[in-house]
Amino acid sequence: MRRTIVAATAIAAFACTEPILAQGPGEYEHVAEEYRVGDPNIAIQRLARWSEAAVTESVRYWAKLLRPEQLVAAAMAHTELAAAILDSLPHQTNVQLHHAQELLDALAARRDERERADAVRLRWYQFVISLFSSNARLDDADRYAREALGRFPRDPVLILLKGTILELSAAYNVPAPPSPTLGRNRAPDSATRNGRTLESAAAEYRRALELDPHLAVARLRLGWVHVLAGDNRARDDLTAALGDAKDDTVRYLAHLFLGGLAERQSRFDEAATEYEAALDLGNQHQTPFVALSRVETARGHPDRARELAHQLAALERIDDDPWWNYHLGALDNSALPWLRAEAHRR
Repeated sequence: MRRTIVAATAIAAFACTEPILAQGPGEYEHVAEEYRVGDPNIAIQRLARWSEAAVTESVRYWAKLLRPEQLVAAAMAHTELAAAILDSLPHQTNVQLHHAQELLDALAARRDERERADAVRLRWYQFVISLFSSNARLDDADRYAREALGRFPRDPVLILLKGTILELSAAYNVPAPPSPTLGRNRAPDSATRNGRTLESAAAEYRRALELDPHLAVARLRLGWVHVLAGDNRARDDLTAALGDAKDDTVRYLAHLFLGGLAERQSRFDEAATEYEAALDLGNQHQTPFVALSRVETARGHPDRARELAHQLAALERIDDDPWWNYHLGALDNSALPWLRAEAHRR
């Protein structure tokens, strides 16, 4: 990914004791153009070195003057800067996201730009919600999800992301954000609370699927929630997700989850078949090796289990595993490339 150096440079710039102010009335426009048609990294680094007052003044002034494509580019410069500094400067993250929203508001106010502004804003929300979710900042994620659903109440991806926030709340054993499907009359114990939270997540996934019956990620997440709940619908859901999958990541996870379901039910031959399928799709990932080795041991095949362990140890590289990305609230993989492409559109 071409933004690899942004985080370190952005943090260093914010730590600078003498922020660089805008050098002239056109400097902010130059940042937007640099992001749009030049080097986005340079644009983000330059923006990071401005004082907060200079940025605020520039956004207020230039929101009325930038061309529509420049407004999108400037909004994305602020958004990518926000993502780069999320772990170290969370307050500044929210400031940068607020500036991005101001610029999107300005785009929406332009004649004949409302449709484009809505398309950009929808995917912007999808990215921001998944950004906070993947960093375990579930309250922030929920705040943006509620705001987004107020604007786009029937968007299935936003509803899916709302369910993901609830699922992660149960996984982290923290109180879930308020939800209409969660009871408020009494404070349940941890196990009961998590069960209710998972039920609410499943309800959101079903809502998303009502709007888009072939949204494979929603079906996958519903299937896994059913696995956790011991619900007999889990296998059908995961099989449907496998059939609707449009990429190998969803197929890989569906096979792993089907294998996990079979293993929980001591159907070890079936589990081995699913884990083998996952290994075929992700032979640079750790999880299928570990899972298949465990099942082979249960099947009474210790030699095969040891062979798998040796194969894993011999890998020259181990890629980021979608299994862990899933359980950590993986960042949305489609919204950010779309937003970047829209910002660079000429």
